[in-house]
Order: sequence, then structure tokens, then C-alpha cells
Amino acid sequence: MKNTQKNTQQETLQSTIKVFLIISMVVFMGVGSVNASLGTFKINECVQVKTILNSTQANISSISYPNSTIAITEQPMTKVGLTFNYTFCDTAALGTYVYDYYDELGNVYVNDFKITYTGEEVTSQQIFIYIIALIFLILLLFGTSFLINKLPSKDAIDEEGTIMQVSMLKHLRTVLWVFIWVITMVITFIISNLGIAYLNSKMIGDLFFVIYRIQFYVLIIGTPVYLCWIIYKIFKDKEMKRLMERGIEFGGKGL
Repeated sequence: MKNTQKNTQQETLQSTIKVFLIISMVVFMGVGSVNASLGTFKINECVQVKTILNSTQANISSISYPNSTIAITEQPMTKVGLTFNYTFCDTAALGTYVYDYYDELGNVYVNDFKITYTGEEVTSQQIFIYIIALIFLILLLFGTSFLINKLPSKDAIDEEGTIMQVSMLKHLRTVLWVFIWVITMVITFIISNLGIAYLNSKMIGDLFFVIYRIQFYVLIIGTPVYLCWIIYKIFKDKEMKRLMERGIEFGGKGL
């Protein structure tokens, strides 16, 4: 019984020593390393990889692309006072770049920086604003569509097809269709900007931006023609209304 208790105490002591050694190793490794992001920078712009060390020299051990491949290895850093700097310009890929550097004593430091299209990192507030804007535009889109369906699409006619009353509200439908086109164009523009700014792949953002440009050119070219056509139809309806007041019938058996 005593031997069993003695063995148990020895095992407990050995386990305690092992835990203490592991904690000591972690603390020792942590003293010589830093893991705080350098910041967020714009794509294809140079990044000043800098640090402040009370040391005579420092070298970049390696800088890795976001896909973990190595960009550079063993590059000296330029010293000005206590600040060490290295200029890195190969930032065509989006994402997080990880780099490590060391001083003459062998202390190793690890850090990273991010590359985005805008040079800014998306925040929860920005995402919230974009989501609210998209929800508002989508609701406005459905509301406008609902209003279009409530408006008359043609003049009031009787059973024989004779026009009984000229409806000017049918031209408002045409104007609202232009408004819907503008809303969808704005939605496409927002989605393209979100894709370009915050996605690692630019394919989605570029696709929506191409769609936006097509919508924009169609709007610029088509709006004057569309408005001229609406004005012409309104003029024709006014002329028809004037003739109907004089007793002339249109449609069906009328002239």
C-alpha cells in the first residue's frame, strides 16, 4: 500500500516537472517573438516592413505570399536610429503576407500585413452599412415593381375594344421602368465594389463591374431616346383625347 502511494507521488511529481518545463519553453519562445499585424495596404503598392529594435542589425528571414509560398529570403534591413526597415513591393496578390526577421542575438520575430484593393480592411460597421443599403435598394426595387403592376398599362376600353378614356398614368409605368433600371445599376455597382475591395479573387468584382458598365452605357444612350418616345406618346394621347372630346372614336369600330 505504501509502495503504491509512493509510486503515485513520484508520478505526480514527474508530471508537474514536465508541465513546468513545457510552460517555461513556451514563455522563453514567446519572449523572442512578436505577432501583431503591421497593417493593411493597397494592392501593387510598396510596403515598408519596419520595426524598432535595440540592436545593431536585423535581417528579414522570409516573407510569404498569402498562398504560403516564399517571396524572399535572407534580406538585410536598413537601420535608421533604432528603426529597421525593408521595402517590399511584390504585392500583386490579395490576402495576408507573413514575414519573420531576427537580430544579431538570434531573437526571432514574426509579423504579418494584409493587402486589399483599397488598402483598407473591412469593418463590421462597413458591412452593416452595405447590407442596409442593399436591403433598402432591394425593397425599393420590389416596391416600384408593385406600383408598376397597380398602374394601368393601356387606355380604358369597352367590350368592343373602343377606347373609352385615355389614361395618362400608363406613361408613368415607362418612367418607373427607367427608375428600376437605375436601382439595379446601383445594386450591381455596390456588389462589384464589395467584390473588388474585400474578396481575395477579383473575378466576381470584375464580372459585376462589367455588368454595371453595360447598364450605365445603355442608360446614357437609351434614356434620351426613351424620353423622346414618351413625349411623343403623350403628345399623341393628348391629340387623341382632344379628338375624342369632339366625338371621334378610336379602336374597335371607331376610326
